[in-house]
Amino acid sequence: MRGDHFDEFQVAKRHRLGLQSFILTIVLILANGIIKMTYIWAEPLMEMLVLLYIPVTYFTVMSIWRGAYTSKKVKNPNVYIPMFGLVALFGLFVIVQSIWSGVFVMVEDGMLANSSGIVFQTTFMILITISMIMRRAADFRMLRAES
Repeated sequence: MRGDHFDEFQVAKRHRLGLQSFILTIVLILANGIIKMTYIWAEPLMEMLVLLYIPVTYFTVMSIWRGAYTSKKVKNPNVYIPMFGLVALFGLFVIVQSIWSGVFVMVEDGMLANSSGIVFQTTFMILITISMIMRRAADFRMLRAES
C-alpha cells in the first residue's frame, strides 16, 4: 500500500489504533490461555475467529469513527455503506434461513460451534455499516454547522 492514500493525521490515528488492537489481541490471547487451562469454550476454528474478530472489529469501527478508514482521495465514501449493508443483509438472511431449517447451532456440547461463525461475520458487517452511517451523519452535521 502506498503511503499517499491517507494524510498524516489519518496515518497517525491508524497507527495508534493498530497498536491498541495489537495490545487487545495479546490480552485476549492471554485470557484465552488462562481460560483454556480449566475449560474449553470453543472449537479451535471458532476460537481463532473470535480472537481475530474482536480486535479487527475494534480497529475497523474506531478507524471509521475517527475518520481514518477511507482516504481523503475517495470521492464518495457513501458507496461503501450499501456494499457493507448488503453483505450484512445476506448474513442475516443466511442466519434466519439456517434457524428456519433447523441446522443452525450456536453452542454444541458446551462449546461455541463452528456454525456460529456467520453470527460474528454478520455482526462485524452490521457494526461497520452502522458506524459508517453514523460517521457520515456526523460529517454532514459538521458541514451544515460550518456553512
